[in-house]
Amino acid sequence: MQTKAVVVATHGEFATVETERKSACDGCHKAEKGGCSVCSLMGGERKISTKALNAVGAKIGDAVIIESKTTRMLWYGLLVFILPIVIALLAWGVASQFTANIAIQTISAFAGFAFSLFGVALYSKKVLTCRCDVEIVEILGEKTEK
Repeated sequence: MQTKAVVVATHGEFATVETERKSACDGCHKAEKGGCSVCSLMGGERKISTKALNAVGAKIGDAVIIESKTTRMLWYGLLVFILPIVIALLAWGVASQFTANIAIQTISAFAGFAFSLFGVALYSKKVLTCRCDVEIVEILGEKTEK
């Protein structure tokens, strides 16, 4: 998975790059009016900053191509979007084996959902902050302002 980015900071063998969020915001009829609820939920910013391995020696202000493994990005999507739903359904299923009370089953499902989100947050904080999944693969040149 490749995309264009701009280097905003460098630190040793790593760089902080900024990309523009496009998939969620392109074609949004509310983009000129400040964005929609999806953009608001994602922080309202159209720019996303990330740490990237700077093996090509890009400097601040350079436009670059960054790359990440598609399988790893799909895994993250599965972890964040699908796993909580699966855990919630499992929690509901286990609760339904022990009681016929719908309220307890529902509370169990919500607890399973919350527990899985907590687990994903811990995984993100402990594992993902130590690992760099993005690499600068090409320098396009200095960014030109429009």
